[in-house]
Amino acid sequence: MKKHPMLKYLKEKGPLGDRLPLIMCPGCGCGQVLNVALHAVDRLITEEGIPKEHFVFITGVGCSARLTSHYLNFDSGWTLHGRTLAIATGALLANPKLRIIVITGDGDTGAIGGNHFIHACRRNLDITILCINNGLYGMTGGQVAPTSSVGMSTTTTPYGNTEQSFDLCKLAQTAGATYVARWTTAHPHQSRRAIEKGILKKGTAFIEIMAQCPVHRKRSPAEMLKELKKNTVRVKNGRQLEEGKIPVGEFCNIQKPEWIESYQKIIDRFAGNRPPSVS
Repeated sequence: MKKHPMLKYLKEKGPLGDRLPLIMCPGCGCGQVLNVALHAVDRLITEEGIPKEHFVFITGVGCSARLTSHYLNFDSGWTLHGRTLAIATGALLANPKLRIIVITGDGDTGAIGGNHFIHACRRNLDITILCINNGLYGMTGGQVAPTSSVGMSTTTTPYGNTEQSFDLCKLAQTAGATYVARWTTAHPHQSRRAIEKGILKKGTAFIEIMAQCPVHRKRSPAEMLKELKKNTVRVKNGRQLEEGKIPVGEFCNIQKPEWIESYQKIIDRFAGNRPPSVS
């Protein structure tokens, strides 16, 4: 039987036995995002010549956090809720050659980790943030999240959410990220290309992928994928052509100084002016 081509990047067995199939709920979008992310990384390794050992995956807490240390055959960090970008900053300072991919959820990014998120974008850290947005807190019971739409029924808003939701892409772009894109699990090829661009981009890249949560939304995965396709519209030249739908596409792709490089210039300047040591 022919094996999935991305199995070469996964841990099939662990100390307690088989690790596959994934722990994710049936129909969860996290597995789809992992698939497109690994296809993007595979192309960069095989075609761009980036060494596999340069890739590091970091997650916090949530459904998306299960994807790294549990399954990936890469160096990875399973860290604290909302603190993924703080850990990524430390890893990047220790080794600026690393290609750090932060896999996070909308609650991890927009709620407890919101402060780290905006400042990582402001500093323009050379990292790729891959945010899986299902519009709720999936792992802890389906509660309302900062990205839950108005009127959405969750376990903590049974009569409908009354709060406006965060647009994480607008937040990232306004805070200073150099590459910002949004796609859905119904757009796998576009998502893969965006992840490739984000990894190659010098600076902060934020890629949001809208994903389905069939268990908490109590709907079939196929139905939710069709809805994601139906309720999204491509942006053209940065403009949304149809109101009332979720815009998808590239929102930002600019050049600006990257944080580590800026600090290195200061270090080099002072190192060059340092008086000779006395032996």
